[in-house]
Amino acid sequence: METTTTGRTSFASWVGEHGSAMDTLDLRSPVDDLEPLRHIVGGARVVALGESSHHIREFYQVRHRILRFLVERCGFEVYALEAPFTQGQVLDAWVRGGPGTVEQVAADGIALSLGQCREMYEALTWMRERSRAAAGPPLRCLGTDLPGASGSPLPALEELAGYLRWAAPEALPILEEAVGVVRLFHDPVTLAALGRYQALGLIERDLLTSALSRLMAHVQRMALVQRAHGHGAEHDTAMWHLRGAWYLDQLHRANAAEGFESASTFRDVYMAESVLRLLEDGKRVVLAAHNWHIQRTPALDSRERLLLPAGAHLAAALGDGYRAIGVTSSLGRTTTLGDPTPERPQGAWYDAPLPPPADGSIEAAFPTDPLWTLANLRAARPHVHDADSFQQTRMADYFLDLPVFEAFDAIAHVSRTTGTDHVVKGPAR
Repeated sequence: METTTTGRTSFASWVGEHGSAMDTLDLRSPVDDLEPLRHIVGGARVVALGESSHHIREFYQVRHRILRFLVERCGFEVYALEAPFTQGQVLDAWVRGGPGTVEQVAADGIALSLGQCREMYEALTWMRERSRAAAGPPLRCLGTDLPGASGSPLPALEELAGYLRWAAPEALPILEEAVGVVRLFHDPVTLAALGRYQALGLIERDLLTSALSRLMAHVQRMALVQRAHGHGAEHDTAMWHLRGAWYLDQLHRANAAEGFESASTFRDVYMAESVLRLLEDGKRVVLAAHNWHIQRTPALDSRERLLLPAGAHLAAALGDGYRAIGVTSSLGRTTTLGDPTPERPQGAWYDAPLPPPADGSIEAAFPTDPLWTLANLRAARPHVHDADSFQQTRMADYFLDLPVFEAFDAIAHVSRTTGTDHVVKGPAR
């Protein structure tokens, strides 16, 4: 390992010497090789696991092996996904022994088809088996995202209605006002719902925002009484469905005024709040989401406006209690989201070539001989002279400007990646 006169070396040399080379992606294999994770995780209450592109087979496998280590060796109890909170309840019920097939609950509970692959089925099955066998509390699997993955709030409002019918029937007329507007643009396809909202008039938009705000105030006013009467869990869940609907309305309004890049960060606020909510009873949480969502640092959009990912909110709230592990790769294939098709109305994930690592990207520093490598950026920083030079990392088939050593606490680097069995081969349409 070459060193400078200051005694520090390059990060590439440091990784070659101190990175943890892994030789398996098998979820069921022993996890002793992942012991270096202890030094990365420390006493963190939330560990976020990223991915530079969706629907990559090896990224699922890396995250699920890390999940298993964190559950079995570190006592983490919740797997929180980039999936709708409302629809994702079916995942939690199934993992705890509920009815249905793994394929169906993954399709129903995880938006944009991100649960529809063998690797996700395998992980959900492992969680279900562990929950059945464990002597303590069952492992939880929950969504953190807005209802319908940012399309329509109708699923959340329907869940809220079930609560209001017995807890606060006087609020049902306000709910009906909101639902009446939502039905004008509701569509199970996210892009279609976003487009149909744009066709609403100002009167309808204001009516929806007003109704949701009045509902928020009314339901919140009930909180202390409901908890005193032993209905705290039901109330808090209903409130979270409503909060998701309220944030989604704000996303729609911002999309019309600012564009989706900025508006979509309402997802990140809700995702972060959903994770923090899970910490209230002392649980430790593993969050799985895209690298962009989990980064600790703010970002700028194409108009130089400040964007705050979920990880930035979590880092601000938890400080050293939050760890972000980016997951990326150097060789092989990636995926891109193409136009909707009749068979895949949410859009199809297409196989795409993976460009070689760019100069200044974190990927360029990693060796490609190991199957995958885990590098502790926090441990590396005092010993490397070029930490600040890494200002790019992958995002699907291009590179994103990002201060890597500030954004992530560690990097899991897969040498070669492939798409899942759900990915369409051939050029995107």
